[in-house]
Amino acid sequence: MKKIVVDTNIFISALLGSKSCQQIYEFLKEDKFQLVISENLVTELKSTLILAKFEFTKEEIDELIEHVLQKAQKVESTVKIDICRDPKDNIIIECAIAGKADFIVTGDEDLLTLKSFRKIPIITPKKFLEIIS
Repeated sequence: MKKIVVDTNIFISALLGSKSCQQIYEFLKEDKFQLVISENLVTELKSTLILAKFEFTKEEIDELIEHVLQKAQKVESTVKIDICRDPKDNIIIECAIAGKADFIVTGDEDLLTLKSFRKIPIITPKKFLEIIS
């Protein structure tokens, strides 16, 4: 099974109605891939979900977090990376390295411009769905 780090923006987009991101979330629930996540990414996901601008319900947030924590392989990032223009994006790459991920899936242009890091491809949701389908 492929090990994947899914950027928090994918989960947000799934809740906001993006079809490709919703499909990735469904594949996670169906165990079509192994989600890899770090404590830093869980914290980022929780804090992003509760931002007032999104107006997600407590139930939507709790359900998503529960699914993520149920399905994810939690890893501890042991290496510090400082390659991303946005320093907050470094935790995604650190998680991928710690979890020996096969892919990083993101909608973040700053990450996508890297194309890969240490032979871990950084791809869009659409590309990931092409690979996994």
